[in-house]
Amino acid sequence: MNNSRLQQLQQLMNAPVESVTMTKAEWTKAGGAKLPEAGDHLQLERLFLLVTKTESNQLQVLRAQAELTPLEKELLSWLAKYGSMSKAGNVSASELERQTRRLGEWLQQSIDAGEWRLEIPERFELHHRLFDGMIPFLLMSEQAENREPSYGELEKVLRSYLSDDMLLIPLREREWLILGTDRLLAEVETNEADLIERGETKEALVSLATGLHQMLTEEWGGDCHVAVGEPIIPTESLVYAVAMLRETIYLGRKFHVGMHVHMPWLVHLERLLSGIPEPVRARFMDEMSGRQDLFTDPETVSTLDAFFAMDCNVSETAKRLFIHRNTLLYRLDKLKQEAGLDVRSFNDAILVRLLMLLYKVTKRK
Repeated sequence: MNNSRLQQLQQLMNAPVESVTMTKAEWTKAGGAKLPEAGDHLQLERLFLLVTKTESNQLQVLRAQAELTPLEKELLSWLAKYGSMSKAGNVSASELERQTRRLGEWLQQSIDAGEWRLEIPERFELHHRLFDGMIPFLLMSEQAENREPSYGELEKVLRSYLSDDMLLIPLREREWLILGTDRLLAEVETNEADLIERGETKEALVSLATGLHQMLTEEWGGDCHVAVGEPIIPTESLVYAVAMLRETIYLGRKFHVGMHVHMPWLVHLERLLSGIPEPVRARFMDEMSGRQDLFTDPETVSTLDAFFAMDCNVSETAKRLFIHRNTLLYRLDKLKQEAGLDVRSFNDAILVRLLMLLYKVTKRK
């Protein structure tokens, strides 16, 4: 804090004010927290101490020879936290990384404790940068350790793809949470500038996640998985969003080997099947053993995958497979004759879909 601001503050408080440097050990000895942050304060006898900046083992502390009211303390604490951080550029790269890692550790601890519905406490410095409507991405890398990008390298690349106000939050090893602004969705073209419908929003999110995955694999090579969720209010539901996206990637890798971009709204059935005990799933597969041979034929599997992806629409499936409509009908009739299952019937379609998902899991065991 410069001298003119110190003088102004001194006049407002009607007490001597100075800026001093303390070590973290000295702060703790005086009664402060072991991990002090900007905004932390102590009220000693006729002496008020306020942390305005933390850097390595040193603290920049405002020292006032006065006893303040609770309201005055809270106002000064708020100014120390947010007054000089209204923009990301005002925080050093190392300080920003420390803040994000601290938030990431808290998120991980909350998930481990099963507290998925916790809100972000206001004590976190990044609380003021968690805007309503942010888009959560979860990135999991499978690269060799010596090829994994540093926090700074990854953040730089993500800023170029998303925006300067995105946030990169490290979670577990080789796992990062990325928060992007919902302004990214405004790039989707809509008729007469209407608001994007929910279906269009999901399509835009898939496009963003696919582009993100492509960019990262081209930049560093190796495999990675990206999951994306719908816009959230981070201060209220960030813990839940991380847990949900982590589960989405787990289900995608389990049931859809080879897929690297995952969406939670596409794995509802997989989530249900994953929650069924293994003995129950195995018994169901044994009971249907006479119908599993149909999944050993690559043509049948690719046909069924496309049929379900196109919501059981025969014409659209034929277009996707680049075959004549009658050819597709022939394949479906053949399946009906050999397995006794007509996927054009709702009940049989559900049964075949379940069998396909379970077969993909059991055949790898």
